[in-house]
Amino acid sequence: MSTHSFKTTRKRRASWYACSILGGFLIALQAVLVSPTAFAASTSVADMPRDVVRPGVSVVRLIASYTQAETENRPAPNEIKCTGLGVLIDSWPSTNSSDQNNWILTDGNLVGSSGEVSCISSHPAAKLSSVELIFSNLYNPEFIAYTLSVPLTIRCLKDNNCSNGPALFAFNTDSAHTLPFLSIANTNTASAHGIELTKSSSSLSTPPLANNNNAALNAQYEQVARQFLSPNSIALNTMQGSEPGTPLVNQDGELTGLHLQDSASLTLSDIKQFLKQQPELAVPHLNTVADSWARGITDYYQLKNYTDAHIAFQSAAQANPQFAAAADFAKLSLNAAGSGEQRNPSLDQQQNSISLFGLSLPLWLLSIVGLGILIGLLILASLLFGRSRALRKRREHALNAEYAEAERKAAIDAERIAAMEAQQQTWTQPTAPIPNETPASVSNASTHPLPTEELHCPRCGEPVLKGANYCSNCRLFLSPSESGLHLRIPPLLLQQPTAPIVPNNSIAEQPTIEMRPEAARNGQTNQIDKEATMHFAPIQSQDELSATIIPLDTRASTRTNPGIKRKHKPNEDSHFAAQGTLNISSHPLRFGLFVVADGMGGHANGQDASRRAIQTIADFMLPRLIKEVDIQDSAPGQLLAEAVQSANLAVHQNNMELHADMGTTVTAAFVVGSTAYVTNVGDSRTYLYRLSQGLRKITLDHSVVASLVEAGIIKPDDIYTHPKRNQIYRSLGEKPNVEVDLFTVPLELGDKLILCSDGLWDMVRDPKIEETIKSHTDNSEECAEALIQAALDGGGEDNVTVIVAEIIKASKQTPITGIQLLAKPETVQIPQL
Repeated sequence: MSTHSFKTTRKRRASWYACSILGGFLIALQAVLVSPTAFAASTSVADMPRDVVRPGVSVVRLIASYTQAETENRPAPNEIKCTGLGVLIDSWPSTNSSDQNNWILTDGNLVGSSGEVSCISSHPAAKLSSVELIFSNLYNPEFIAYTLSVPLTIRCLKDNNCSNGPALFAFNTDSAHTLPFLSIANTNTASAHGIELTKSSSSLSTPPLANNNNAALNAQYEQVARQFLSPNSIALNTMQGSEPGTPLVNQDGELTGLHLQDSASLTLSDIKQFLKQQPELAVPHLNTVADSWARGITDYYQLKNYTDAHIAFQSAAQANPQFAAAADFAKLSLNAAGSGEQRNPSLDQQQNSISLFGLSLPLWLLSIVGLGILIGLLILASLLFGRSRALRKRREHALNAEYAEAERKAAIDAERIAAMEAQQQTWTQPTAPIPNETPASVSNASTHPLPTEELHCPRCGEPVLKGANYCSNCRLFLSPSESGLHLRIPPLLLQQPTAPIVPNNSIAEQPTIEMRPEAARNGQTNQIDKEATMHFAPIQSQDELSATIIPLDTRASTRTNPGIKRKHKPNEDSHFAAQGTLNISSHPLRFGLFVVADGMGGHANGQDASRRAIQTIADFMLPRLIKEVDIQDSAPGQLLAEAVQSANLAVHQNNMELHADMGTTVTAAFVVGSTAYVTNVGDSRTYLYRLSQGLRKITLDHSVVASLVEAGIIKPDDIYTHPKRNQIYRSLGEKPNVEVDLFTVPLELGDKLILCSDGLWDMVRDPKIEETIKSHTDNSEECAEALIQAALDGGGEDNVTVIVAEIIKASKQTPITGIQLLAKPETVQIPQL
């Protein structure tokens, strides 16, 4: 195949890239010349009202975890989680690590220590174990959280009983992270609205209520609650179903009350009385972050003094680099000051000139220079385009000629192949007719039939047709040769007189029938040709049957590792391995079922997705392998594909129920006797290692970089360094139905199947994988361990999981019935068989 067209396309793309860079440079130049604040902050936060912005940075989400004790009905501790809101009411620079310098006001039902979970209507008995404190995405769009473990010093308003009342607790941060607390209103001004943390700025939805009876919701409750971090205002007449701990504020954004559970509210006087009882809060503390933030909000929104607002916001951002809202408003105020809304001589001078290398250059001079550069670049681009157009036409003519030549060769090859097929279809075995009467003139003639030309396959010895390209039995390619060596006829043997032979079609003409398992399951009967190809030679005895049908078995070793960079996070990889015996066409065969899944979704979502997929595959496969009396020859692959499809539906339904976005890749191998049925969705891979052929990848990656390689845009080695190497376009859980790739792989004694997540092949190139397997061919466990270590030595940037399934000679003893479990995730349960 010619590479001319690819080179043309690549050069054409290079021209477009050059034009794109040129256009981008001109746009950037225009932006610089128009405004010195071209890189100012986005105005997305500028549209938020003052009475939301000021308190929004001080409202936090609380996730309280309670642990129930072990009982006879509950052998393992059960964890219950509740969520609500809290508000920072004081903060000061820390003097040491034990200084409790940040104070949170919240609903006592959320963090009570009375021995029962008051935030759930059933009030189950449990003890508070930890409180996770998460800041709003206005304070910082990144996920900022603190986990506070017991014991916690919790202050209550009513005799150390926080139920149905407020609660105060404190935690420590270093002096570089002093927090912006919410000021308490000085006078009894009326509350304007509440401040909630919702799922987005355009949505008022809040997390679902905790339910100890819903195990699925309880397991994902923490991940769901973490998605609700956007400050939003809520009207007072709609707060009946609001979260406990929701703060109430006035028009200036000052705290005036607190919404409690069961629609109760804490008044401003109650809050002031409660705070006076705390000795740590009796004396005012210095807080540059909170003071500068409040002053900047007043200057920005109320006084429109953008210069002073910029100085105040900059001071708050410098005092706490984690305070992203202050940095955003510093850019917004600078942009507003320079746009002319507020005149300032220094800013006017900055607006009318730009400083380059210490020189202040007028904008009109830079405009003239930029215009000249623009004209020159346009002229240069026109010349380049004209030349490239002429070259393109010349290449198109050459390409058309090449296409015409390829079409001519294809037509000649098609005619030759058609003639060969017609010759094979019209061929019949010649026989000598037996005359009814023997004339006297030939009474002494021999009655032997005429000898026929008989050729045999050099591999299996079965008869083949003269001129055939493939052996109809073993599919060996019979390449033609000028010497005609493969067409030589062996010496003929005289035969005894026989009855007339009816001409019969050759085995090459007999059709092969594809048996569809779904039709057989629905009770349909396929119309099979009487001359269908036989796949197995006749077997005379049960011993020969066993030796032919059950020659092979599997021996598997599994390993997994969270990797180096993710060793402190949940391992999103999961794997499963099991062996057993089943019936294929009424013959017992040893089987092995091996699965590797790589979850996606962040936090524990990826781990849950991969484990859920494996649980579904096990629930689907194992009962059918044990209970079904007989499985047809073509059914194992279809059975595995249906199991993967069921796993996709299970993950997808879980996403719909929890409004989550989790997914997983999967590759699975179902080894039955001497055949492996392999499936995959995503970029988890299955390899075949054979000593005589080396390492070969069976599966196809459903990833962006694999598509780019297939299209010829990048080289195969570029998949390891391409910026989109981790993006896949097919996974379990995204849609109700997923396309599953299915491969059928014949196996030989000594073969090894390698199932792995991308944590292996992304860190270790295929030649290195092959070298590692080759150096550990005698021990599957050492081979799996060596592959994991190679991935860690390569960087260990991701979780890595490996299953090494070695094909060994089957035992001559009676096969053991049932399932032998080799490996599974700790949460996966084996179904009742």
